[in-house]
Amino acid sequence: MQGKQGKDDVQRGLQPVVELRSEGASYLYSVRAPRSKGVIPPSSYSHTGFASVADCLRDIAGALGGNFNRIYVRLEGHCVGERDIAELRTAPDIVAAELQALCRAVIAEQHEQQQEKTEAATPRG
Repeated sequence: MQGKQGKDDVQRGLQPVVELRSEGASYLYSVRAPRSKGVIPPSSYSHTGFASVADCLRDIAGALGGNFNRIYVRLEGHCVGERDIAELRTAPDIVAAELQALCRAVIAEQHEQQQEKTEAATPRG
């Protein structure tokens, strides 16, 4: 017997993905639905020209805060987790620093994995 879907389950299913990227000396973000059955939906909204990631987060909080409680976040093409809209509103500078640190860690881990693959594929002799 299946139970009723809770509000949190419905909210998670509708949770948008926010893509943050640098564009020269500024930043931009776009919003899309989550991946569904392997397909990445196109962005439904984008905004450019922000001076920092924190400025993007402030705008995101204003734009999405009335409709969503949480967002999935990707920074420079890397998944850096989920965040509460409330945090974006109250502490955008702290959230931005945390997201950027997570992104650097993901990049470093990918680089390390690539080096290990290269070393494993290199014949020793």
